[in-house]
Amino acid sequence: MIDSLVTLLGRFHPLIVHLPIGFLLLGLMMAFYDRKEKKHLGILKFAFLWGAISTLLAVITGLVQYDQEGYQWRDIQWHLIFGILTTGLSFAYYFHLIDFVFFKRIPEKLLVFSLLFVLILTGHLGGNLTHGSDHLIEPLPQGLKDALGMETPAVLFELNPDTFRELPFYGGVVQPILDLKCVSCHNQKKSKGELLLNDYKGIVAGGESGEVINFEIPRKSLIWKYIHLPLEDEMHMPPKAKTQLTKAEIKVISRWIELGADEKKVIKDLGLERSVFSSFFPKNTMGIYPKIEIPAANTEVVENLKDLGINIAPIFKTASFLEVSCVNMSLFEDQFLDSLLPIKDNIVYLDLGKTKITDSVFSSLVKFQHLTVLKLDNTEITGKGIGKLSGLLHLKQINLTNSNFDFEILPTLFSFPALTDVFLFQKDSMDYNSDNIPQNLKAVFEFGNYKVDAIPSDKIIY
Repeated sequence: MIDSLVTLLGRFHPLIVHLPIGFLLLGLMMAFYDRKEKKHLGILKFAFLWGAISTLLAVITGLVQYDQEGYQWRDIQWHLIFGILTTGLSFAYYFHLIDFVFFKRIPEKLLVFSLLFVLILTGHLGGNLTHGSDHLIEPLPQGLKDALGMETPAVLFELNPDTFRELPFYGGVVQPILDLKCVSCHNQKKSKGELLLNDYKGIVAGGESGEVINFEIPRKSLIWKYIHLPLEDEMHMPPKAKTQLTKAEIKVISRWIELGADEKKVIKDLGLERSVFSSFFPKNTMGIYPKIEIPAANTEVVENLKDLGINIAPIFKTASFLEVSCVNMSLFEDQFLDSLLPIKDNIVYLDLGKTKITDSVFSSLVKFQHLTVLKLDNTEITGKGIGKLSGLLHLKQINLTNSNFDFEILPTLFSFPALTDVFLFQKDSMDYNSDNIPQNLKAVFEFGNYKVDAIPSDKIIY
């Protein structure tokens, strides 16, 4: 009972904290307005007396909330320190106004400006706790942020896009997310609901509500349920006042639970799509394209190609790389590719879909060393000779949808160094045995034919 009342006291902090702001701002405005004639000294004394008292109450309730709610010291330390300074300066100015001992000798301007500074800073740091450290700059246009030299906050942990598949799913991804968003309330010092989330043993043990992982019916797991509840629901986790899980983090935790919540299994053995983890990769302003600088393409050559009906556009305004599409040239044939050779180093995205190209085109495509995305869908391509493209170190995506691709050639693609997505859906793709694909590459090859498992509610007739 006592613990509940103490927790309730801490919950009053967000309410009480607004009282000193009102009293002190009123007092500071009056101090400026009445700085010469001092006709309203009584109002000043009243404002700063109750401002100081309410500031003290805010500090006390804040300390209680820190102790009861599981905030980490590093998160609240400066908010607390400046809150205490605000309390001290508020009482100091009140004692100055009533000519109390040595306080009357402190210069009034020093007290006023010091109090205004710490009050603003304390409020800002409190806003960071409830709304995030970027709550003031987040709404600003990205262009303005760049002009002011503001950096977008980075994710607190990152995955190496080249080696992440070697990590254990739990230890390498799930636990770091829990450490950042959940462990502040579920740790050895403060285990809300008697639940520990700082290690696998604690997760499996569960809390006062029982097991939080249901190994038989994963989607009935309490963790899965709580992170998917609406933010307004009192059972939603993390609590509304805490930093929330991102959509990517919710997806990762959900997939881990759905796959059995194992402690040891590594990502490459689970056949998970790369997209599940892409939000945790280091941000690259060039996206999937090469991070190199090259001279801009010859403007005259580009304009002549456009006159032929070839669509050419820059990938980014600040980059020299180009996106080239022959979607408007259905009669485009192998030999026409030579016309693109003068700008081959600039082409990173090449769409040859729905054209008349054949397998002979591979002999020319090897010259496009920066090619990253290649679309060959809806063509007569069978894949014969596609192995020549294994020397393209930046080639990440190939679209062979609705082509005549021969699945006997598929193993040739296993040795391509950078492939992340190969789209292969076509009429006979159902006959291909995907067991022939190495486990660590299964997520690379997309055959379509997606199926959504039925759930009991699908049979309900409304």
